Amino acid sequence: QQPLFGVSFNEDDGRRRKLFSAVIPAWRREAYLAAGKASTAIENGLPDPKPDSRIYLMRSQFRDPWKSLLPAAKTAKKALNEPLPTDAKDVQKAIIVNSSIIKTSREQIQTISWLLLLDFADFLNEQMPRIWQKLNGQTVSPALNADETNLVNATTNTILEANFANDLVDKTNYNGNQVKRSLKDALLAVKPANAQTAEQIAKNLESVGISYNRSAPDARYPNFLFPLTDPNFSLKTNLGSGQVSITNDADGENRINEFARLIEKALPAAPENQAFQPVPLAAQTPMDMREGWFLIRCVYERPLCGAIDPPVLSEPTKPFQIAGFFDPDAPARPIRIALPIDTSPAGLRKFDKNTAFMMSDLLCGQVNRMKGITFADLVFSILPFPFHKDLDVPDTGGCKDNGLSIGMMCSLSIPIITICALILLMIIITLLDFIFKWLPFLIICFPLPGFKAKDE
Repeated sequence: QQPLFGVSFNEDDGRRRKLFSAVIPAWRREAYLAAGKASTAIENGLPDPKPDSRIYLMRSQFRDPWKSLLPAAKTAKKALNEPLPTDAKDVQKAIIVNSSIIKTSREQIQTISWLLLLDFADFLNEQMPRIWQKLNGQTVSPALNADETNLVNATTNTILEANFANDLVDKTNYNGNQVKRSLKDALLAVKPANAQTAEQIAKNLESVGISYNRSAPDARYPNFLFPLTDPNFSLKTNLGSGQVSITNDADGENRINEFARLIEKALPAAPENQAFQPVPLAAQTPMDMREGWFLIRCVYERPLCGAIDPPVLSEPTKPFQIAGFFDPDAPARPIRIALPIDTSPAGLRKFDKNTAFMMSDLLCGQVNRMKGITFADLVFSILPFPFHKDLDVPDTGGCKDNGLSIGMMCSLSIPIITICALILLMIIITLLDFIFKWLPFLIICFPLPGFKAKDE
């Protein structure tokens, strides 16, 4: 709703009249297009059901990150399935490269899996305490309902098969007891019943600054394995309709979605006084870029009169459209981006470096690692055998000075960054012009006589 405002005017016979007018904000076109359809409850005069932010919390912390691990494992599997060369010497090199691929992939997957298991365990403990008590072997009163029982069974029956577990033991310095065989066991291992131990595990996972190396793992990483996916193997799960595999493809994503739906069904009713986080932007209705037709009605309402005097609606206007921001028929909106005039070293040195970036010791160490990598190293790292070459930049943790952890504060000059952005833009546009053929429509330059950087 937009408010009406009064405009006074005089009729030809001298009578003073008032006309109610309004302004429709065209800049809100995208917001109007993204507005969701009114629910049946709203149309029937019932209160709008509030979205449950616990669902979006579970999806963002557990479901979606788990699904994002599947493409990483699939990419590694594709590289491992490349045919071996025919030359005997090259075969040995290819085996070494494949071993490196599986090692790197499993280290990354296991690191993310530990964090996801910790987040999921915290979610169950805080939002679904009855489920968490049942997983810990405690008596739950009253007994679990059907939806809660289905979730407990799915958690218990999501397992690593024997060949998967044995392969993990063979290629790590972990023993068989440290490879958890079910999702339930992994959750209880990452958040044990002892509160002090659970707090220490979570603290270690949050504080470790060195990448996980399964040959010599940092002591702060958990002492168990339970990867949520793998290039060579898959998890087995039972979601109530028989045992199925969570594979590295679209079917695997569907299984994870089914598991998430079990969680949503088992969520207890939200208490009336419980404060929830607002629904994140990513979960809101996306903007609709298609054509949108609108109607306008005038509303006359007296809120204090309640049901005695309900609002009065006028007849709708004729359907119309609002011009979009990039509507070619709409008036052009002038945009001016100022670039430095004097771009010589003498001119650029005058600009203050008044933009600061604060880097922690850990980010400083990661930036220093990147400094040791050349563009050629990046190219060779993604090429197949025999051109493949791993990135050999050890993870040394954060920046230190005489044993003291230090961060960095870097000051930058925005005008110089603007020049770099323009140059990069032109390079990328020129490359993509091969596909889009847009360069003739992109830029038009006009000469400006006398617009010089330096005085003569």
